[in-house]
Amino acid sequence: MTKRYCFLILILISVITLFFVGLTRSFLFNKETNKNGDLREAKLTVVGDFLFEEPYYNSIRLGDSPDAYFEKVKNYFSNDDLSIGNMEVVIGNENLEVSGTGYNFCAPSSIGDLVSSLSLEVLGTANNHTYDRGDAGILSTLNYFKEKSNIATVGTTLLPEPYIIKEIKGIKFGFLAYTYGTNQKVPLEKRKNISLYKDPDTKEIQYAKIEEEVKALKAKADVIVVMMHWGREFTYEENEEQRTLATFLNSLGVDIVVGSHSHSIEPIKWVGDKKKTLVFYSLGNFTSADEDIERTGEEFDNAYQFGLLAQLKVKKKDNDILIEDIKTEPIINYYDSSFRHFELVPYSLYNQEYEQSHYRYHNNFNRDFIKRVYETVIAAEFR
Repeated sequence: MTKRYCFLILILISVITLFFVGLTRSFLFNKETNKNGDLREAKLTVVGDFLFEEPYYNSIRLGDSPDAYFEKVKNYFSNDDLSIGNMEVVIGNENLEVSGTGYNFCAPSSIGDLVSSLSLEVLGTANNHTYDRGDAGILSTLNYFKEKSNIATVGTTLLPEPYIIKEIKGIKFGFLAYTYGTNQKVPLEKRKNISLYKDPDTKEIQYAKIEEEVKALKAKADVIVVMMHWGREFTYEENEEQRTLATFLNSLGVDIVVGSHSHSIEPIKWVGDKKKTLVFYSLGNFTSADEDIERTGEEFDNAYQFGLLAQLKVKKKDNDILIEDIKTEPIINYYDSSFRHFELVPYSLYNQEYEQSHYRYHNNFNRDFIKRVYETVIAAEFR
């Protein structure tokens, strides 16, 4: 056998070997692809009420830097794919008076700038303070976020549809936001601009309206998130109306319910049997600035000073939605003994220096209080 003939056989064997190696790899790759399906994943951050009050404005007037407020929580929002919160105050303009007292709130546009610095994607704007400055306040808030921010708003709108859709990492997230009512009664002709889950006149829950809007959104989105401003203030427990609405939303196929209004944390629960809905009954305040609430006592004056930040993963595999890896952390609204130098501080960073210099430390607001409430209200699987 000539050297040339041996060389040709060697080449042929090499070609055949490479062919079968490639075929095997292709088989394994296709097998793995079929096993996993079309898997897409997004990381979410969810917080409660952005509530800005007079003491915070006063600290800024006295020269405190607004940049310090969010410094220790920014990384949560910048290292995720989708962030959600409730904008509890109207964003005003030069024609609207700023107010952070008397439960009638209108924030300056600088607050919009501050909130926008957090890399949020969605803010709910349906809550009891939505109509604190009437139609002008709604329009000013919508205009601010439309023109000066990348944050989408839901809950108040001048458009025909009450919902919004955002595509994140190949998953279409659909959002609706509702409130039980507003502090200032909304005229009949203006109610189409605010998502109210109760009829302002009869106080009856508008089940048919909610069902129609959720079904319309489900036809266009993969994941349905409904923000609910509901329940009672200053309580650690959801009430019967909240449970009824959560069950109803579950029956409509809602994936996540984000609750607010209580100004204190409430439980996180899975609702439903075959179809599971993740319900945050209330995440409490994310920001706030009231150290002595006239309607409550020490327990809920202290509970007012912290809320929960939740992070979770939403996965879409073929047509199935999976919600996994749900974790929460208390976020403390810190201000010092002079009622200044506001900071949001994660519990993991809330050391003895922060604890003992907090304005309410001598009113029993401390690490032990926060830990007790957190572990009592929030089930271990969500901590």
